[in-house]
Amino acid sequence: MTHKEKSPALISIVVRAADPVSLQGAEVLLRRSEGAMLLPADQLARADVVLVLANEVTEDAMSWMEEASAVSVNPEMRIVLVADRISRPRLARAVRLGLVSVLPRAQAGFPEITQAVLNSRAGGAQMPGELLRSLIEELRTLLRDPTGAILPGGFEGREVEVLRLLAEGLDTTEIAARLNYSERTIKNIIFAVTRRLNLRNRTHAVAYAMRVGAL
Repeated sequence: MTHKEKSPALISIVVRAADPVSLQGAEVLLRRSEGAMLLPADQLARADVVLVLANEVTEDAMSWMEEASAVSVNPEMRIVLVADRISRPRLARAVRLGLVSVLPRAQAGFPEITQAVLNSRAGGAQMPGELLRSLIEELRTLLRDPTGAILPGGFEGREVEVLRLLAEGLDTTEIAARLNYSERTIKNIIFAVTRRLNLRNRTHAVAYAMRVGAL
């Protein structure tokens, strides 16, 4: 009597991309890949892996990663980034959000991207040497000055900028214009900080930041 082998669990994936062509191409490829299950963007919280495609990692791209980290109900969620440029501070932030692999967009084909996505769920990670060195330098900076990245109460500098403008009475649209971010990025920053610090809403976040001395 033969026994059927148990098929491995599918890896659920959400794709975020800076342009629709890259998004559609990646989604078509992943739908054809064994072991992959493509999820729509509104099921981001369930994703095992979030694939982010961008030329240069802007604050909008960072907001996608922050949103994924904030809403995820999966403690093992991982992020794979395909991009040509990312600054050292943003790389460090992305790693804290769950980034495990970075592939240079100019060199990575869809087979390499697919393999990186599938490998990441099994603990695999890959990063170009120059980015790995950059990440190590950022870690050294934090070790030399651990207060430089995190402010009182566990706030990050960018979060304090947003909360300070909220305290001044600006709305989301006005804050986005002042800081040169998208409104979605501002909303994601507020959502991420309230969730991470267990705060009820933006008013509570402003009051808490004032109380702990971050504002």
